[in-house]
Amino acid sequence: MNRHTYRMTIAYDGTGFAGYQQQPGQRTVEGVLVEGMASVVQNFKRFTCGGRTDRGVHALAQVVSFYTRTPIDPRAVQTAIDTIAPDEIVCRDIREVPRWFHARFSAVARRYVYLLSDRGENDVAALDALVRALEGRRCFSAFARDTPAGASTVRHMMRACARRDAADLVRFEFVANGFLRRQVRVMVATALREASRDAHNDSLVQLAAQGDRRSTERPAAPGALYLAGIDYAPPEREKLRPATSPSG
Repeated sequence: MNRHTYRMTIAYDGTGFAGYQQQPGQRTVEGVLVEGMASVVQNFKRFTCGGRTDRGVHALAQVVSFYTRTPIDPRAVQTAIDTIAPDEIVCRDIREVPRWFHARFSAVARRYVYLLSDRGENDVAALDALVRALEGRRCFSAFARDTPAGASTVRHMMRACARRDAADLVRFEFVANGFLRRQVRVMVATALREASRDAHNDSLVQLAAQGDRRSTERPAAPGALYLAGIDYAPPEREKLRPATSPSG
């Protein structure tokens, strides 16, 4: 059976979408993408994405994959995507890839950036120390919201930092094998609270260990959060990985 797999990288402004994933009666990124594909692939149903984004969250480099039974012209797909919502979604790249590639299961890391407007009211060094302490493998349940019953809440945080990007901007960056729903926004909001209290550098780690969601803050606003990129294993490593679902 012939099967052609494609990998597409897109960027989008999430302001006008109810998140990435298709939802009945809601305008979503995936829904618009599927609509755009109608002129290229008959009866197209859905994409697989590397990292779902919530309502109002943006993406600089979201990765999606899909397959067809017959080969298609990637340029036709790019044109279809770029014209369906030109002010909101852009196709940055599309290519045919080996059939084993899967946007979600092949991913080894997701990168998020949160841009906080700030004119010097926050202690950036304290924020950096607080979030850096979260690096490593641990349960992040306290920072999650709406986790499906029975789902694992353990993640490996590879990088977490905060720095001043401009006179009026603080940049948080988080890299992990996967993230729980609203995790990044809750971590940012809770770090801001703890820094304002001159809390010890390990206070977020202690909150994570307690596992009590009532002890963490409400999620920070979604409009400042960006899915900055998704990393994938080299092809030779990918072929050796077991066919199991990763975290995230």
